[in-house]
Amino acid sequence: IGIAKDNEIIYKFQQEAIKKQSELTIPFLQQALKENNLSLSDVEEVNVTIGPGSFTGIRIGMCIAKVLASLNNIPLKAISSLNAYASLGKKIVILDAKAKRVYLGIYNNNQKVIDETVVEIERLKELLNVYNDYDVVLDSHLIGLESEEIDVIENMNRISKNIIPETNVDGLVPIYLKDR
Repeated sequence: IGIAKDNEIIYKFQQEAIKKQSELTIPFLQQALKENNLSLSDVEEVNVTIGPGSFTGIRIGMCIAKVLASLNNIPLKAISSLNAYASLGKKIVILDAKAKRVYLGIYNNNQKVIDETVVEIERLKELLNVYNDYDVVLDSHLIGLESEEIDVIENMNRISKNIIPETNVDGLVPIYLKDR
């Protein structure tokens, strides 16, 4: 959960919430607003990741974001989860998709180089040879690389400046990548 004022982050909280998203999100949001002397009526825009990722986690985050945007009639911007982890520079973002597969996004300064997809880890290793000057982030441990902390809140704030708000908030659905 992050709060930006005049495009600068004034509050951020990141925590892995495995199977506790529904329990933690609203209390953390309330705490963030309270600590910054804000109310929901002060919110002027909502940014949310829309997948791929944890089926339940993505759906909970999107549900909360859609309700906030709809009830307060404010813009909602949807950001790919993979892009949110990309940060600046040349990045290959991999997220465990189970069964020896990963969700894959390749970005150059948050601009897609290839369409996000699902690939088997063996195919990923071939792509790493093609994009050998890119850093691998997020679940890099899957290919024997050390993982690094990623500031998702800062990334989303930066990316959101170039995103057009959703015109049909009710019709917004999560990104569920399938094998291609």
